[in-house]
Amino acid sequence: MRESSLRSVLLVKAIEEVDRAGSVIPPGDRAHATRETLRSVGAVSPGETASDTVLARALAERAERLVGPLAQRHPVVEEALGRTTTPAWLGVLLMIASFATGVGLSALDGSKRIDILAFPFLGLMVWNLAVYAMLAISWLRRRLRPQGQRPARAGWLQRSLAGRLGRLVKDTSRVHAVLGQALADYASSWAEVGRPYLAQHARQWLHLAAAAVALGLVAGLYVRGLALRYEAGWESTFLGPSQVGTLVGLVYGPVAGWSGVELPRTVAEIEALRWTPTGGGANAAPWIHLIALSLACFVILPRLALAALARLALLRLGLSRRLPDGLHAYAADAFRGGGLVRSTGTVSVTPYAYEPAEASLAGLRRWLSGAAGHDVQLDRRTSLRYGEEDMAGPAFDLSAHRVADEHVLLLTLAATPEAENHGAVIAAARDAAHRARPPARVRVVVDEAPYSERMSGDATLAPRLEERRTLWRRFVAGYGLEPELVDLARAAREAPAAAEGMP
Repeated sequence: MRESSLRSVLLVKAIEEVDRAGSVIPPGDRAHATRETLRSVGAVSPGETASDTVLARALAERAERLVGPLAQRHPVVEEALGRTTTPAWLGVLLMIASFATGVGLSALDGSKRIDILAFPFLGLMVWNLAVYAMLAISWLRRRLRPQGQRPARAGWLQRSLAGRLGRLVKDTSRVHAVLGQALADYASSWAEVGRPYLAQHARQWLHLAAAAVALGLVAGLYVRGLALRYEAGWESTFLGPSQVGTLVGLVYGPVAGWSGVELPRTVAEIEALRWTPTGGGANAAPWIHLIALSLACFVILPRLALAALARLALLRLGLSRRLPDGLHAYAADAFRGGGLVRSTGTVSVTPYAYEPAEASLAGLRRWLSGAAGHDVQLDRRTSLRYGEEDMAGPAFDLSAHRVADEHVLLLTLAATPEAENHGAVIAAARDAAHRARPPARVRVVVDEAPYSERMSGDATLAPRLEERRTLWRRFVAGYGLEPELVDLARAAREAPAAAEGMP
């Protein structure tokens, strides 16, 4: 989905989830946008759900139909969308500052000497090589990460967006509390769902900035060399001519071999470059050429290539046919009954490492019905026992999503989540939902009742319960899903709105 379309979808989604009364987007506008979108997109075969591609297009069209009139009534909406866009001027400013930094490095000490073994040239080379090593390690870690597991949330990104929208949200909340809350929710969801886009933007500009620093250093050396006579040489307290010769060959050898610029071959030639109180050094022109070629080969070109890869990644994200995680349920709510999303009123449930009582299942049904706004039927499936993680894939693939609108993976808060056990099952359920044709929604519901009953009467129950909730939220978020923490025993006794964790 295109980045701008995804922002519009997330903004409309945030408003619709908060604006139950229709004070921001009237119900008539929502219904009209849905009808026009369905007319444009068309319906699928009865009993089936549209593909991710069609759903993404439909959500984007519907959001665009709603955002236009919404921005006219509430100009703050357009401002919020703009503040979550990566500004082009910021990238240009970063490039100018980086190039100027490189030029400044070329004249850092104000002298007419170029130390062939010292900063800024070697410092820039070492820094970039260290970055390449870090990127390689990061790539290996992603490859070795357990299958299906995803990085935890980037809290710093959420805080950054919250800071950019903080004053806007605060000012809006004073005059329109619902819209203010929706804007805050939008910022949070964009930080999560839009993180791949934001990350690639950052990578692209940072790689370009690194290339600009090196380019500025080269430009500064050449420009100053036109008006000043530079001398190149070296001086060291600990290194002698033979060690310096080895180092020079290591640093400059790769480009000297094909550039036609010859390096000193003998110890005497290296010694002649050594600065002493009586002289030393040589014309810097050949060394400036070597520095420029080395920076081009090891900094400028690799950084430009990495920036191009980041740009390609952005294009791939925009052309991706996969609907981002978390939007399947929203698409189902927006288009159910309109010919795009099937609606059977059935939810299949698979407990893992947990045998829920009938009362808990009744509470689950009641809670799901309250969240859906209509009666829900449960399709209770065979429980997966602890140690049966290898059966999770086949269990979820065996028509688990064929008769249900969505699937619930039911866990217990009393258990401690483990990647090789709970993580494997969560990933299997998530991946099966994506592979299912037609696609289906998967929800991870964590029942708080067993833990609350076990700790009943303990004075530390409240803080321990919150610790467990935080643990499960972070764990499940690592797999790209949002856990829903519900006390099913309480949900069975009370109205659905009183159930904890209800959306």
